Amino acid sequence: MKRKWVLLKILVFVILLGFLLVFANNRYKVRELVKVDNKIDYSQGVYFITHADIDSVLKSTHPDYPKMQARRVSIKEMESKLDKNPFIKNAQVYLENDGVLHTKIEQQIPVARVKDGNKQYYITQDSAQIPLCENFAAKVMLVLGNLDKNDYNGIVRLTNIINNDILLKNLITGVKKSQKNSFILFVDDGRYILDLGNLENLEQKLQNFKVFHQEYIEKTAEMPYKKLNLKYNNQIVASR
Repeated sequence: MKRKWVLLKILVFVILLGFLLVFANNRYKVRELVKVDNKIDYSQGVYFITHADIDSVLKSTHPDYPKMQARRVSIKEMESKLDKNPFIKNAQVYLENDGVLHTKIEQQIPVARVKDGNKQYYITQDSAQIPLCENFAAKVMLVLGNLDKNDYNGIVRLTNIINNDILLKNLITGVKKSQKNSFILFVDDGRYILDLGNLENLEQKLQNFKVFHQEYIEKTAEMPYKKLNLKYNNQIVASR
């Protein structure tokens, strides 16, 4: 008899728990959003996306946004529409039980701005191509010429090397694709150019230039050369 009583109490507890869960779930579904918390990562100094942009995308998923019931929130649709924005690298959306809708936005990070005639676009740190933004211009390396997608990885490596080196960052102002697999670097004072060749062995080529700059250019009052050829691994060929 005692065992039956224990089993009965367990059964009643399970039924009561199930009732409470159903009640809480139903109450959650009819609850309206109380707040929308948009977090956009601006740590890299990129401001392609604004909070107004996020709200506009979220509103497109439901006409009553943000005054909508929790059960009407379509997390997958919101994330899908946000991810279609060319300036968004990754979007996460989740809804808490307290009625707060959260979005976390990771932006695309540009490393170079390409100008090919009237065509302009950015190359991102992931070697992707994105359009220019009407509301924000990134301060990145300018690259001139008709780039192939096969050039993107090399351009990313090149800009990373330059940006991470104080001397190169202060000296090199731009890049030009002169012909297929051939690139030229422009320096700040315009007295000479660097003939980089292809986008292979970039670390060695730029290290050779740094040594030449420190041993010759910095110690010489005049710079008689118009072009420094960096195509060779173990030497620099200077021409007037």
